[in-house]
Amino acid sequence: MHTHHPKLSHARFLARIAAAFLVLAVGTAFAKVTHPDITPAAGIDLYGTILDDVGAPVAGVVVSDGFQCVATDAKGVYQMKRNPRARVVYYSTPAEYVINTTGKPGKGGLGQLYAKLGAEKRYNFDLTRLPAPETEFTLIGVGDPQVRYFSDLGRFKNETVADIREFARASRLPCYAILLGDIGFDTMHYHQPMREIADLAEIPYFAVIGNHDHDESVKGDDHKASAGFEAIFGPVNFSFNRGGVHIIGMDDIIYNGRLSYKTGITDEQIEWLRQSLSFVPKDKIIVLAYHAPLRESGAQNREKLMKLFEGYAEVHILAGHTHYHENYIIKKPIAAYEHILATACGAWWRSTLNVDGAPNGFGVFTFNGNKVADWYFKAVGHPVGFQMRLYPGDMKYGGPGGKFSYGKTANDIVVDVWNADPEWKIVAYENGVEVGPLKKLPRVIDAYSAGYHVGVVQRSLKSYGAGGDGKGTNRHLYIHTKKDPNARVEIHATDRFGKTYVESELTTDVSEAAPPLH
Repeated sequence: MHTHHPKLSHARFLARIAAAFLVLAVGTAFAKVTHPDITPAAGIDLYGTILDDVGAPVAGVVVSDGFQCVATDAKGVYQMKRNPRARVVYYSTPAEYVINTTGKPGKGGLGQLYAKLGAEKRYNFDLTRLPAPETEFTLIGVGDPQVRYFSDLGRFKNETVADIREFARASRLPCYAILLGDIGFDTMHYHQPMREIADLAEIPYFAVIGNHDHDESVKGDDHKASAGFEAIFGPVNFSFNRGGVHIIGMDDIIYNGRLSYKTGITDEQIEWLRQSLSFVPKDKIIVLAYHAPLRESGAQNREKLMKLFEGYAEVHILAGHTHYHENYIIKKPIAAYEHILATACGAWWRSTLNVDGAPNGFGVFTFNGNKVADWYFKAVGHPVGFQMRLYPGDMKYGGPGGKFSYGKTANDIVVDVWNADPEWKIVAYENGVEVGPLKKLPRVIDAYSAGYHVGVVQRSLKSYGAGGDGKGTNRHLYIHTKKDPNARVEIHATDRFGKTYVESELTTDVSEAAPPLH
């Protein structure tokens, strides 16, 4: 049978073909799905449905109001009695689905996993299924951008964000990032510009709150003091899943004013996390991100927090706050690795260094299944292979504000391997022949960093290198005493993943720490 079709004009024909092609190209990924009518249980005043890109319900998605957690049922329905203090409702993205962001499709942006609560009772969410599971991916940890001045915004954009964007574009793996707090420096008016600048990295990212991100005008109400941050960056406690990894962000600052806060976790947060983890299988690796390191301290509820992670495949913690780099191996109450990352701003944007001599940069963590396949610290503006500096043992660094030395001899080479931990092997070669491992030095004031920040820039040693106890902040120095005073020396540093970095050049010019001109 022949069916007659009206004759189309050429323009209408092309328009119809283009529309058909668009449907085929996009499929249903961006099609508007219709959420079904639901009748919540008696007394329920917060509910909704979560559907995928073809309108099918997504079961088992964990949803929270920041105080309690529930999971969607077989029809994609979640429901709860809203906590009176709740400001947002949000979900934990399952590993099989795309991270929704505030940016344009494919251009990253802040993770958009939440809705701000208003007078309505129903809040629906839509998810897009990934073409294939991301069994491998990279997570970038960015410590303390801590912008105080307008010029700091420019440096964060032109140095940190530009470097992350270049790194992610060159990566074979999908990349995500977490800003580890102190995004501002008691400058909440910069939160929105910082969110827009971070979008330029063109990868999905999240943010945790730091002490300097709280509203300093609020005293005695930690929850209220975090409202401004949450309005820009979303929930202060959240989670999402990638591959075999469950990633959690938490507020570990109990705030009572700019100069009155402590680190720790509240009882409400412990209960929120307990409920959230009840839906997470034990074969997952846990990554917890917060601002201030807890180490093995007596911080409020630290023991309860760590015990909630008992039995999981591995536990890794990302933190900032200190403006120095430290790898802290937690042994109790469970085994965990706390990665205290040198910051993006370093010594508050006055140089390209943190107060311990570690460069401004960010942590790079690659996961394969439920294992950490690789991790290193990426110095901004340097290739990945830049992992250490070598200093003459008797060199004095400084300027009008004073000079600093490592206090060793001309026959010694002091080596700063900022990301080293007990699994690293650091050895010296003289004239191409291995002559033995280096000896680790005790924690000291870093002469190179103090030489620039105190000697040249003339800042306070107490803030720029000495630490709160006056002992110094560099925990990653090693020393090699030359067997042949005239030998050509190479230092080989091999990390826990078997990658070897080699350096032979001595750093003698403290002016190299000066910030770049843009």
